[in-house]
Amino acid sequence: MRQRKIDYTLQESHWAKKVILKVGLNGLEVVVPRRFGKRRLPTILEANREWIEKELQRVKESPSLVVPECINLSAIGERWQVNYRSYPASDGRFSVNENASNRLLVEGDVDDVRGVSSVLTQWLHLKAHAHLVPWLREVSREVDLPFQKATVRGQTTRWASCSKSGNISINRSLLLLPRHLVRHVFLHELCHIRELNHSPKFWRLLNQLEPDFKALEADVRKAGQYVPVWVHHGPS
Repeated sequence: MRQRKIDYTLQESHWAKKVILKVGLNGLEVVVPRRFGKRRLPTILEANREWIEKELQRVKESPSLVVPECINLSAIGERWQVNYRSYPASDGRFSVNENASNRLLVEGDVDDVRGVSSVLTQWLHLKAHAHLVPWLREVSREVDLPFQKATVRGQTTRWASCSKSGNISINRSLLLLPRHLVRHVFLHELCHIRELNHSPKFWRLLNQLEPDFKALEADVRKAGQYVPVWVHHGPS
């Protein structure tokens, strides 16, 4: 049976040092160096057919994945406008730069939605480490529940966790939640320093620190609504 023809758009670039295959919302784009022998392309595409078709199908099944125009870091009261500058032959490399007026400039192949999502998630990770970890330490001192160390991760099912050794892991996506919910997540995990499980002692301790904990627990369970789709496509 004859294989289906692979459709693509072709771009020539003096920056490219090799053939670059990119799959985005507009399909397959092939970037080639200047004076590249284009007769070699069918062989290259056929050798990568399985990967190309897999990526095209994945993009097709994720139509809602779009790059953000702004990022609202509700937890710390910051709103960032996102601007993009395209360098299609950037060989998968991206850069993100901040300026004083809360604007981000993302440079790279901005049609690569997953690549943009990945680099913005890395930026979110760094912001979370800079703001959430000191905030957690501040709350820890306030309620006199010291922990060992804090790390920032990209968990998909938890907002935070506490280990037996007293280490707390916090989800970078907490930056996108309202401030009062983030504080509640911190209090919840700090209570685990003293009571590792969800025993009656744990809930009594949490109640002492946060009398409205039941309503806040319910709100935290629904807080995924504050996290946009692009965040879930970044590195863990």
